[in-house]
Amino acid sequence: MTNDDGPLFRHAFQRADDIDQAEQPAARRKAWVRFLAPATAAFAEGFLRNELMVGAVLFSIIVIGIGATSGDPAWTIGCIVSGVAGMVLVGLAWRRRWSFGRQWAVIAGVLMLQIAAMVTFWKFS
Repeated sequence: MTNDDGPLFRHAFQRADDIDQAEQPAARRKAWVRFLAPATAAFAEGFLRNELMVGAVLFSIIVIGIGATSGDPAWTIGCIVSGVAGMVLVGLAWRRRWSFGRQWAVIAGVLMLQIAAMVTFWKFS
């Protein structure tokens, strides 16, 4: 277990330890029941976090494409800088295995930045 696992994974790991430490069959069954909900929640959160990282990179690529095809130098530079910065931040968060909270902050920040760039381009160009 690492720092980037988050509280849901830590709770699931603790419940898994309860299964390993149970000596009686009845205690082991109860430990399994207590393990299932935290394990499912941890799996769902991890899946969602990974998929949103992919989405943030995809939005960054879309913003780069918008800027590259805009025909306006200001939009081109702004969108390409925004898209590259978003991809670099998501890549750093994933590659360096930043903490749980930092990963979510980067995902939310990059998604908001790219959505704002797309909406602003749509409204003003």
